[in-house]
Amino acid sequence: MNFKRDHEDDFQIFHHYMEYMGDEEKQGELFTQHHNKLDDKQKKEMKQQFQRGQKRGSPMWQDVLSFDNAFLEEQGLYNSKTKQLDERRMKNIVRGAVKEMLQAEKMNDTTVWAAAIHHNTDNIHVHIAMIEPKPTRETVRFYDEENDMWVEQFRGNRKQSSLNKMKSKVANQILDRSKEYNHIDALIRGAVHSKKEQRMNLANFKRTKKLYMQALTHLPKDLRQWRYGYESVNDARPYIDEMVSIYLETNHATEMQELNQLLDEQVEISKRLYGEDSKHEAYKQTKLNDLKKRMGNAVLTEMREQIKEDRARRVNKQKQGRKHSNFTYVPYAWERKLNINYSLMRLNNSLRKTYHDYKRERNIEEFDRMMEEK
Repeated sequence: MNFKRDHEDDFQIFHHYMEYMGDEEKQGELFTQHHNKLDDKQKKEMKQQFQRGQKRGSPMWQDVLSFDNAFLEEQGLYNSKTKQLDERRMKNIVRGAVKEMLQAEKMNDTTVWAAAIHHNTDNIHVHIAMIEPKPTRETVRFYDEENDMWVEQFRGNRKQSSLNKMKSKVANQILDRSKEYNHIDALIRGAVHSKKEQRMNLANFKRTKKLYMQALTHLPKDLRQWRYGYESVNDARPYIDEMVSIYLETNHATEMQELNQLLDEQVEISKRLYGEDSKHEAYKQTKLNDLKKRMGNAVLTEMREQIKEDRARRVNKQKQGRKHSNFTYVPYAWERKLNINYSLMRLNNSLRKTYHDYKRERNIEEFDRMMEEK
């Protein structure tokens, strides 16, 4: 799917453009937000709306959405044998996309537009023209060298983020990935149920215990700074990441494999929709980093709770020591071991919950938001 736009200030070609859009030989019946096909009276009213905007100096925006026919056929929108397009669905897709863009530009209540689907080239494409009959855009001043004077005109440029939203809306409406994401949720529910039947504790791993203690020794003294994204946690982060990796590899190997597969599929879809030059891999890495961050914060939360409990116990022992001046509390080795095992068992439960929450909250709309922010 390709997206083109053209800022047109010369309204001398306006009528020709409207006639081109609605040329029946190109199968280009005009449609709008509320009408699937404009009759002669509605066409006349639409032209009058555009003329009002022209006289008041409003820009006219022209957009073209161009589709790969094979892609449309894969999505059930086109039949290459019969040359039939699901025009009703396509028109609704265009309506949703235009609405998304106009809302982003704060023009949804002031703009009129018309569009037409054309089949006269190798790729099915949609022409869109829009205007504000009563312009609301801010004005900009520029120097007209030809007439040697400063002039004002309404701003014609739209934000790139608004155009990205328009395109993302098209893609989101054409693609239906709900089955894949529902499948992920089902896998996670099955994994959580399995964990209840066969519980695996991180306390059973000597390597995990060592990493846990190493992370503790590299954390700042201020417990308020124990947040995964803080710079003060940089030295402890490698140990935390390795603990999280051990947990995921041990308890969610199958789910992580499927997660990576689905993310790879989404990247390939993104490349097809947006072109090879877009930063598609950033989406996958963003999602994996989000999982790492959530799990890392779960580790730090558990560590913070352990330190608080240890401090509370120490205070209590000191209070007891004051009552018996000859008493000095020294924890036995088994008691220290019990404390760390208890903490690791709680951490295991916390990681399980964090992982489940992450998978449950994942939504395909996050992909759209990331693409809009590029």
